[in-house]
Amino acid sequence: MSEPTALHVLLAPVGQLAGNGQLRETVSERRNRKGEDVRFWYLSPELVRRFDLSPSDCEAVVADELTAINWLRLRFGGETMMADLDIAQLQEYASELPPAPSVRDISAN
Repeated sequence: MSEPTALHVLLAPVGQLAGNGQLRETVSERRNRKGEDVRFWYLSPELVRRFDLSPSDCEAVVADELTAINWLRLRFGGETMMADLDIAQLQEYASELPPAPSVRDISAN
């Protein structure tokens, strides 16, 4: 376990951040551009509860750059906050990409 670090968090109801697949693309692009060890993580509702960020059914993005969180908030909405989190635990538990969007049949019959 490492020393907790103050990080920026964007918290929103489930589906608001990752529902349409755009956040998945954003996280993937950021990691491709800045490397896999960039401090930018998606937290599923289970991880939001694990890191004690909210008792309600929320998802989150955590980053060390405020500008990244502010940009996501403008794009997706949600509430920002600061949290002291363990970087090693984030790397261990939150390295997966956000979920892919569910495929919907939009064809007209």
